Amino acid sequence: MKLKISLIFIVFISCSDIFSQQVSNVLFTIDNEPYYTSEFLKIYKKNSALLANSENKSIENYLDLYVAYKLKVREAKEFGFDTVEKFKKELKSYKEKLVLPYLKDEKVTKKLVKEAYNRLQTEVNASHILVFVKPNATPKDTLLAYQKIVAAKELISTGEEFSTVAKKYSEDPSVVQNGGEIGYFTALQMVYPFENVSYATKVNEVSEPFKTKFGYHILKVTNKRAAKGEIEVAHIMTNNTLPNAKQQIDSIYAVLLKDPAKFEMLAKDFSQDKSSSSKGGKLPKFGASKMVESFSDVAFSLENKGDLSKPFQTNYGWHIIKLLEKYPLQEFDEIENELLQKVENDSRSALIGKSVVDSLQQAYKVKVNLEAFNQFYVDDWKVTPEKFKQNLFNIENTQISQQEFISYLKLAPQTTIKSNFELFKQKEILNYFKVHIADTNEEFALIYKEFEEGMLLFEVLEKQVWEKSKDSLGLANFYDLHKVDTYNSKKFDDIRGIVISDYQNYLEKVWVEALYKKYEVLFNEKEKNSILNTKNIE
Repeated sequence: MKLKISLIFIVFISCSDIFSQQVSNVLFTIDNEPYYTSEFLKIYKKNSALLANSENKSIENYLDLYVAYKLKVREAKEFGFDTVEKFKKELKSYKEKLVLPYLKDEKVTKKLVKEAYNRLQTEVNASHILVFVKPNATPKDTLLAYQKIVAAKELISTGEEFSTVAKKYSEDPSVVQNGGEIGYFTALQMVYPFENVSYATKVNEVSEPFKTKFGYHILKVTNKRAAKGEIEVAHIMTNNTLPNAKQQIDSIYAVLLKDPAKFEMLAKDFSQDKSSSSKGGKLPKFGASKMVESFSDVAFSLENKGDLSKPFQTNYGWHIIKLLEKYPLQEFDEIENELLQKVENDSRSALIGKSVVDSLQQAYKVKVNLEAFNQFYVDDWKVTPEKFKQNLFNIENTQISQQEFISYLKLAPQTTIKSNFELFKQKEILNYFKVHIADTNEEFALIYKEFEEGMLLFEVLEKQVWEKSKDSLGLANFYDLHKVDTYNSKKFDDIRGIVISDYQNYLEKVWVEALYKKYEVLFNEKEKNSILNTKNIE
């Protein structure tokens, strides 16, 4: 039976203040390994509130627990728990998750979140022309696509209608029906480069060619308007394919004029929108850009809760709408966290990563071997990879070889050597940062060490206490020894949990006594006395 790790574990899971050790006095050593006064005091102050009603409140008792904790962690390492593959894999996985917040530029992130909120105030109506370019397109195919989009732009500049040119040049499959018109949209609904150009282009102007992950675009902004927020409605629809669709919707409307309360019932019985009829016609909350414009315009024209529209037609059928609720755009503070998540999952998050890489490149000594780099323009790495034996660049004292770059190139998009090298270099700089972050970031080092020691403590307690407490003979002997004086002759089965807990505490106490004999613990008496005699440490 495993019990929860004791308060000792919770308290001492806080780790060493490794960055202050160089300027702190040694409090004690375990087999000559130093442990520092600053570390102990920091943890004691941090956790003194947790010990308010504990017998371990006194600093002397706390120091005893602290030394015992360090002895247990030391023993875990003696057993080699930190070298077990499963342990190392779990620790590595934790580190990869823990490092993620440190790969963000807070200033850039805040700027992008605020930018998104400001753009949400406005909806843009635009049309576009798209020429596809695959992510791994050759330079030749990329150039052909660019030349095609430039040709389309030139035709529009000479006076041809945007929709006419779109139908001739655009590779967006929907262009046949819409002439390139997208309709209204707002921030966080388009890929970031498209959104940027849309908000930067004035009404009735056509943008210069620009690229997204889909290919090359030009767009024309036809209108901008204040955002309408979101709305919740219910509707009744009769399908356009029915010859009497108009007559049916009119007869339903006539009933509603006499008794609006029948809307939900009529929607369930007669609406031919199967996705909403069973819900009384109720649709999910939507913004003005999420529905076809003819439907959205009518919905947002309703002013008061419960208002009904007159029958109207869209490409799908005839409708009657009932307004359920309007939701204006919330204040920034109310949706900041939601926007943060969207920004971090959006294509604009690449700007955050790039900002971090740029900062790291300035912080680290990154030296490129130009001779080794230029060899990729002289020799064919695909045909004669064995010729590439040089060091390609250094990050501080870490060398990155040409062969590592070749391994990257085998999986990289078919772009230029230069662009792939920049991406490879950025990747290696980030890897270097992840590997060495504990050497340079105190906050990270503390949290990481906390988790590592917690894992070690768990493993060693499992071996030395919990597993041993499963010994039925040992447990029975412990119970018999304390049956009268401790348990007042109560039956074992009635107090089984209490006995097991006491037995585990006993095993742990015996084990700690053995650790004191196994390892040499030496105090710096001057430091110890200074701590014990200091008042008001809390």
